[in-house]
Amino acid sequence: MNAPLVATDTWVEVLDQLEQDLAELDGALEDGEVIPVQAWLPPGDLGPLPDELQPRAEGLAVQLARLQSRTRDRLGELSRELADVEQRRKAGTAYTR
Repeated sequence: MNAPLVATDTWVEVLDQLEQDLAELDGALEDGEVIPVQAWLPPGDLGPLPDELQPRAEGLAVQLARLQSRTRDRLGELSRELADVEQRRKAGTAYTR
């Protein structure tokens, strides 16, 4: 009878950690910091996500998608800036922002 409660508690811990990781990534992106990022996969022995945690998990998935989009946008900006620096370097002009 305790199995569902244990699974729920474990899922809560996993979602808590994911939420903390996403907050750290968001803060780093805001601060212009580069931090290592690893793919996130839930532990294989969790079992199915309890229904009551579905809304929270969906919210974290939305937050993750937004961070991915912001990261892609920032990488694009950096690529353009680097290309501009390289172009200016080849042309012998100083880089100014």
